[in-house]
Amino acid sequence: MTEEELVLDGALLGLADVLAGVEVDVSDYCTFCYGEEDAVALSGPVGGIPEELVARAAFEGPDHWDDFANVYRKLTPRLMALMVYDELHLDEELVASRLVTAGCWSTWAESERTAMLAVCNLWWEATLASYPRTPEALKVLSFLATTPVPFTHWLEVWNAQPAGAADLHAADLCLWWAGDLLGGDLMVGWSGTIDITTDVKRWILEDAPPRLARVPADPRLAEYIEILRGS
Repeated sequence: MTEEELVLDGALLGLADVLAGVEVDVSDYCTFCYGEEDAVALSGPVGGIPEELVARAAFEGPDHWDDFANVYRKLTPRLMALMVYDELHLDEELVASRLVTAGCWSTWAESERTAMLAVCNLWWEATLASYPRTPEALKVLSFLATTPVPFTHWLEVWNAQPAGAADLHAADLCLWWAGDLLGGDLMVGWSGTIDITTDVKRWILEDAPPRLARVPADPRLAEYIEILRGS
């Protein structure tokens, strides 16, 4: 485990601590998708909830639990711990959407939001510090775009990383999002409503070139940058 991951683990424990007292009302739920044993598990200690149930409840929308906001809030420490180490196997943007619906960035206590942002920041740094890594940097960035932090903050964190893994992640991002940027729109978020086109294009053309120059030559990448510069 890297130093960045050790610090990240500490932040995940901090998030679990501030959310340890969350209680949920499981008296009303979708009985087609969940049984009484599921409701009992979700009302008990969060550490005892089966991993399969954590993922299943994280996937479902708010119509499956009358107390959806608190169900998701209670599950968040487990969700984040599984997601940052790519063990949740759910789309990161879906989880981000559910967190928004659950009120993570709007109704949670300040201490809870602060703990979540601490995890997000350290997850981002740990992602950029190693390569290859899953989830990939572009997927993590799509998740982070849904937080209340200005999107440019996450790009500035990228700029502050040393040469190496962060360079390789930059090349992957450029190639993956090439079609969207050349098409004129780069939208992220589960419903595709967050427009990051301007910020990402500026970053690729102004901040990323020194990183890309250190990556083994890829003809597609050089051609793409030239086309993007002229668009």
